[in-house]
Amino acid sequence: MTVKHSSLFLILAALFAIALSGCLTADTKEVHITINDDGKSGSGRIIFSGIASTPGDSVSAVNEDFNSLVAEYYQGRKIEMENKGWKNVRKKLYVADGKLMGEIDFDFDDLATVGIYRYLDSGPYMYYTVSEGFLTSGQYESSNGMYLGEKFPVIFWDSTQQNLFYRMALSTPQESKKPLLVNYQQWEVKQH
Repeated sequence: MTVKHSSLFLILAALFAIALSGCLTADTKEVHITINDDGKSGSGRIIFSGIASTPGDSVSAVNEDFNSLVAEYYQGRKIEMENKGWKNVRKKLYVADGKLMGEIDFDFDDLATVGIYRYLDSGPYMYYTVSEGFLTSGQYESSNGMYLGEKFPVIFWDSTQQNLFYRMALSTPQESKKPLLVNYQQWEVKQH
């Protein structure tokens, strides 16, 4: 095989692997932030509801996604590595209302590590809902703040508020996805 054919083969193999691989998603993500009296530090809880895979047609991609969920996120340190400002991270997987749920609890010293900002450290709390990332991707659903809408997708909370909440839809009903509930139940049986 020539170098040219070898390179073409590697590119095609990589594209094929990407096409067969899945992607982790969930129906919704709820974020609860409690701010300490200093106005900067606090704790957070993220709840993912209906964890699933968007595999296309590949059954092996669903299994790979579940293995990734457990090995990298639940038992591994991927969450901590991608969110450097989080401390005391605690994770759990469980079933509620017939759906696989994921929960992450953590502490932080600076609101910026959870994407929440204040103008001159004294104005209202602000969160931009559109940027990509672990805490930010999805479509706005609800909050206990004031959402300004699609043209200015920012949630504002009063500067005296210490408990902030927002909920994002991470997938649409039209999106092809395979719930990972059965994978979790089979894995859980093997753990005991």
